[in-house]
Amino acid sequence: MEKMQYEDQLRLLDRGAPGEILELLLAFAQKERHDLQFFNYYKEVPIASAAELLYLFGDSLVCRTNQTQSRAVKLSRYTILRSRTLPHDVYATAEYTEDTDEITLSEFSYVEVLPDRRNALRVKIGGLFQVPVEAGPDRFTAKLKDLSLGGCALEIPDKTLLGNYRYFYLNLAFQLQGQTTPQQLRIMARLLRFESQEKPCRCIMLFEHDRRSEDLIGRYIAQRQAEIIRELKI
Repeated sequence: MEKMQYEDQLRLLDRGAPGEILELLLAFAQKERHDLQFFNYYKEVPIASAAELLYLFGDSLVCRTNQTQSRAVKLSRYTILRSRTLPHDVYATAEYTEDTDEITLSEFSYVEVLPDRRNALRVKIGGLFQVPVEAGPDRFTAKLKDLSLGGCALEIPDKTLLGNYRYFYLNLAFQLQGQTTPQQLRIMARLLRFESQEKPCRCIMLFEHDRRSEDLIGRYIAQRQAEIIRELKI
């Protein structure tokens, strides 16, 4: 199998041959009702829909689902299959054929979605979202890459800008629907880890919330999630 999509969020499990997994999946096609679902992340937002199993083509399984999920699969070129009766989530490479509205799955393997990366809904931030960061007496600008209620991913020009500090103040400005002016927020955040050491580097920050910050960030995440889902329906 080629390098998995989202490999930083999935752990490949060393069990279950692809043929054995395919046989388990085929069993769903014999059932009048089943709970097998496609599951994808699109711009960090989870998208899940029922899977309709059509037929076997060699070592591949041809399926169908709704338009929103099909677009998520097409853009991702992979999917995860889930069911309460499967021993583990199943990862598969996926190819969407627009003419037939069919999804061809192959290269099956068991995976685990890493819980520490998915304990809160995250959304990918579009465009250029600049965040002034206060590191002690110093100040620099970072780019907000994704956001959850618990924290965020920042791209900073150079790791050395963070100094030896563990806590920082982030200055965020959210444009919420129905509001004429951006909502300003200064929130304390703790450095959790670096995801890359290159320039620019990417780091993960955890928020130290008060009631206002939690409410404001939660509202913005809900708004951004709705925008992302609308993109899939266009």
